Amino acid sequence: MNKLLNSLFILLFTVSGFAKTGKITLSGAVTNPSVNTIKITDFNYKELAKANLDSDGNFKLTTKLEDGFYSLSYGRNTAYIYLYPKDELTLTFDANHFDETLIFTGQGAARNNYLAKKSVLDQKLTEDLEAFYKVDEATYLKNIENVKQKHLAALQTYNVEPFFKTDEEKSLEYGRLLKIQNYQSFYKFYLGEEITPSDAFYEPLKKVDLTNEADFKKQPYYRYLVNSIWSKRIDEAPDVNSMFKVIRSIKSQPVFVSLANGLYGKISSKKERAKDYLDLIKRLTTNTKYIEASEKRYEEVMNAKGLTKGDASPEFSYENINGETISLSDLNGKYVYIDVWATWCGPCIKQVPYLKKLEERYHDKDIVFVSISVDKEKVKDTWKQFVADNALGGVQLFADKSFDSDFMNAYAVNSIPRFILIDREGKILDPEAPRPSFEKTKVLLDGLLE
Repeated sequence: MNKLLNSLFILLFTVSGFAKTGKITLSGAVTNPSVNTIKITDFNYKELAKANLDSDGNFKLTTKLEDGFYSLSYGRNTAYIYLYPKDELTLTFDANHFDETLIFTGQGAARNNYLAKKSVLDQKLTEDLEAFYKVDEATYLKNIENVKQKHLAALQTYNVEPFFKTDEEKSLEYGRLLKIQNYQSFYKFYLGEEITPSDAFYEPLKKVDLTNEADFKKQPYYRYLVNSIWSKRIDEAPDVNSMFKVIRSIKSQPVFVSLANGLYGKISSKKERAKDYLDLIKRLTTNTKYIEASEKRYEEVMNAKGLTKGDASPEFSYENINGETISLSDLNGKYVYIDVWATWCGPCIKQVPYLKKLEERYHDKDIVFVSISVDKEKVKDTWKQFVADNALGGVQLFADKSFDSDFMNAYAVNSIPRFILIDREGKILDPEAPRPSFEKTKVLLDGLLE
């Protein structure tokens, strides 16, 4: 490892020599502000610069950064931006409609307006989950190639610099490859079904250079792709010794560090192998704080007593869109299908059209569809605006303490979207019910209601 570190020092020094570093100014105004801080972060969510909004929603920040992709963060809203030395950007947006209203002017505006519109276009191109994912391999490959070509066509309409065009074309290809890598997991995530793609389907991934440290540093989709490939190899290893061999075979120090830091999250996301990941952490590092935090997380995961089918559901009492208090007990006598979501949650938003279809399908049946927002209190107006703009049906409620609400803690809700199904007597039928986009959700509800 020392030899690797020494050689990497030389490599990283060489790579950084080609990076452009300089002053960047970012200013602007936020309409309907919900939080008072705007930030620039890297791909690891590390804060690089921030500014506070004044009473009128105006802000200005000046910092020194290398050229490349970064994240613009406002509350829970994020957008990719591309910064270059001497950029003097002015941006505006409505906090209630962040993605749709984000606009840049000034030096560097063209590339960042392209990225803002790209995000909106990407959502539209992938919003029909069945048409995009529930297809054969050849059609899926055509779908993701179509996404890439649509973005390339849009890129040609912006007067961007050659360096950005080169980086973005590379980014789009990495994004396409990432969609291949994640096809199996996304299929299950959005459609609730298991698939096993062919070896030929993954053939393009075999040509990916997993040791390109310049792109790992600069290209977000390359970083996600490389981490995903290595994470899958670690997950597939049958025991700790095999997992250790996989991660020790990584030749790039930045990739090694990134994956090692991500092992903490695996303890809770891979409960059946939590002990393996804890042991792997202990074999990879002597950092006592990291080990202690991992041991604490492991104990929490193992000792958690989750709610199960047949248990009486914990109560809730939350305000609806009109300020009236609705309790779970008010809904006794009907089945209750609960959607825990937030306005900033992309996967939650993708479920909205399918939830609407369920509401239409069962509008005259003994079932109530309840959506509980875990947005922060300070963005309550954003929630109200979203409900109105999207004509959301069912019972729309706002949790009193976001993720710290008693109901959320009782169900151990730490990620969203989350769906819960409760019977007519207020007992739990499924603490992690299938999503509206799953075909088996209709089968389940049909069986209950018929």
